[in-house]
Amino acid sequence: MHANYPKSTADRQLEYLMLSDSNIDWTLVRLPIIEQTDVRYKTEICLEDCPGDKIRATDLAYFLINQITDNSYIRKALFIANV
Repeated sequence: MHANYPKSTADRQLEYLMLSDSNIDWTLVRLPIIEQTDVRYKTEICLEDCPGDKIRATDLAYFLINQITDNSYIRKALFIANV
């Protein structure tokens, strides 16, 4: 991500630092291009780098809704993409 988008990646790093210094429960979800479709695809999550070029809006919505009750990614910054 840094090689292709250095400015926005630097901004995201500042965002991460602010969150990690806070006392709140947070999950930072980093995304590739969002594709508007209702079709579902296999989704992969990675804590190190983006595993794909796109995420379908429906898959993103399902993931975010599940995070309301799933504590797996509290205080973590993750990438999500369709593979």
